Amino acid sequence: MSLKTSISLCMIAKNEEAFIGGALESVKSILGFEDMTVADTGSADKTREIAAGQGAKVFDFEWRDDFSAARNFAAEKAAHDWILVLDADEEVVGADIPMLRSFIKDASAIGKVEMIEMSDREHNHISRLYNRKISCYEGSIHEQIAPKGDRRTTRREAPIRAIHHGYLPEIMQARGKLERNEKLLLKELESNPGDSYLLFQMGKNFFIGGRDLQRACAYFEKALSCCGDPRLDFIYTTVECLGYALINTGQYAKALELREKYARQYGGIPQFRFLSAHIYQNNGMLIEAVECYESCIGADSVDYKGITSYLSHYNIGVILECVGMPGDAVRMYENCGDYGPAKARLAEMQGGQ
Repeated sequence: MSLKTSISLCMIAKNEEAFIGGALESVKSILGFEDMTVADTGSADKTREIAAGQGAKVFDFEWRDDFSAARNFAAEKAAHDWILVLDADEEVVGADIPMLRSFIKDASAIGKVEMIEMSDREHNHISRLYNRKISCYEGSIHEQIAPKGDRRTTRREAPIRAIHHGYLPEIMQARGKLERNEKLLLKELESNPGDSYLLFQMGKNFFIGGRDLQRACAYFEKALSCCGDPRLDFIYTTVECLGYALINTGQYAKALELREKYARQYGGIPQFRFLSAHIYQNNGMLIEAVECYESCIGADSVDYKGITSYLSHYNIGVILECVGMPGDAVRMYENCGDYGPAKARLAEMQGGQ
């Protein structure tokens, strides 16, 4: 079975001439898709022309503040029932084609694509692959794939890796994405004030770039109070974001309480242990902090941020310096490779000898 005749790429776009060509080219070159559909919501630049030049079918869709409506419209225009969804500022960077062929044999599966944020190298698994006979999009903003009616679905990791450019600070500022999202989220929350996912997304809207961490904390806390089910992917992300927001607003005791509450559920995740180490460190619990950092080093986890390597070594070095153990600190910094702050500390320490 060829992927060329079994999965369609669907995308919605507006004024994405800077990115859409790369996105579509990545789908063709890495996945080999021939059917690509773009729903254009009112571009005034060359988005349509670039998409068509890449071989995509381009349809006009009148924007009405509803992302799900636009995504479902694009899916209706696709040639195949299996739909892969990408945004114009995302690119496929890797895939296991044999595993993908196997994945789409189960029409009830919803595939979670590995997405790497280029702003901070964070990686998440986001539901982006589905069969339109079984599932569709719901929600006007931060839309989610949901089963139709009483259909049963299972979410599994799909063998596709992609990158997202759109949260780089200069891009966010140019697009005004945060302000737009805030408007749409507030509209949704008027109708669904207790929707934990919407509350999480509103918190993230204020969390990105440190826009308003106090408000971010308030929304994250409300999201957890409405739904604290640790099995949901976004609940873990809520906990992690809240932890860092509390640290960065000086609410160290509250961060420690959060850590204790979720340690049982998330203690096996290196990223949570790294957060725990930060929380301990800011509460003056240095032995516990070092133990947590040490538990991250070499952990069996895909890590694009250095948590399982140089960042943990570096933070242990900082603590060892603070407690008067410069020799041991130097050894930690030397384990950090080309990490800039560690090299700077080594230069300063060696220069002062």
